[in-house]
Amino acid sequence: MRSISIYRANAVLLFAILSFYALYHARTFFIPLFFAILLAMLLAPVSRKLENWGINRIGATFICMLLFLLFIAAIFGIIAAQAASLAEDLPQIQKKFQQLLDGLQSWIESQFGVAPERQITILKSQVSKFLESPGKSVSATLSGIMGLGTGFVLVLLYFFFLMWKREKYEEFFLKLVSDENRPIVKKELKDINRVASQYLIGRLISMAFLAIFYAIGFSVVGLKNGLLLSLIAVIPTIIPYIGSFIGGFFPLMMALVTGSPGMLLPVVIILILAQVIDNNIIEPIVEGESLDISPIFTIVAIVVGELTWGLAGVILFVPMFAVIKIICDHIPALHPYAFLLDNDTEEPAWVEKIKGLFGKK
Repeated sequence: MRSISIYRANAVLLFAILSFYALYHARTFFIPLFFAILLAMLLAPVSRKLENWGINRIGATFICMLLFLLFIAAIFGIIAAQAASLAEDLPQIQKKFQQLLDGLQSWIESQFGVAPERQITILKSQVSKFLESPGKSVSATLSGIMGLGTGFVLVLLYFFFLMWKREKYEEFFLKLVSDENRPIVKKELKDINRVASQYLIGRLISMAFLAIFYAIGFSVVGLKNGLLLSLIAVIPTIIPYIGSFIGGFFPLMMALVTGSPGMLLPVVIILILAQVIDNNIIEPIVEGESLDISPIFTIVAIVVGELTWGLAGVILFVPMFAVIKIICDHIPALHPYAFLLDNDTEEPAWVEKIKGLFGKK
């Protein structure tokens, strides 16, 4: 049996370490660029459609940018409108929250023997430690806001130039290889664009389904501000697996604070039912085999992304791993890595039948 070369193993390990180091320290540059690339892949079909209607490339690109900005503005507008209505119920929410807090303090006292006054003292000391450098906190907050604004502007600028000269960048990659390998690389680029756009469109459709399902379900059970809570619960679901748990925390807390004790169970049922339908029917239909990454490496992508780029990495590294898998699929020497990343879990027969109704294999 041929042994594994220690030098090759060391080279792979060194490459992984250097890649992580470069991505981490150059994250200010890479994060807006990668968001712009994904956005360009998502809206490229829209631009081509507009160009077929006689609109020039620059005009089509500006229209795509306008559609993206309107989409973001619509989401923030709905959240702002719902938040204004939530403010009207704020006194009642505060009163209910105080009752829950009093009950929690009583439970802690009975279980651990810590008096409520002592609990408040401990809490105040922790808060004071957190806020002992208010100047630094304000400075960090302002710096974060300015960085977010600068990053958003960079995304739009990168997006414009990527869309405007998109054929040039494809030709650049083709020029890197020999003539006989150009068809393979061209197919590889096509697969990458298809996977990224299909993944993003699938995520948007999945999030739209969850938002509608949550809004209807919360309204039926009588949970106040159901539309706002549905949007808050849906936004974190852009993160696979983990996002659904994060998003479900907010409606559960609101059910405890504003609703009756019997409302908690219906809200839990709505959250679970929506996720079951989305994970087993909606996502397989709208996303298909777009990612085709094993669940464990999806979690690895999320963890590595958070360590490298924070929240942006949590969002970006999952499709990035899908791109890496496509590259490994097209390079014979990297086939073992593609095999490792491949999703070999079998879907239930009833899911296959439902996908067959929609022409999905």
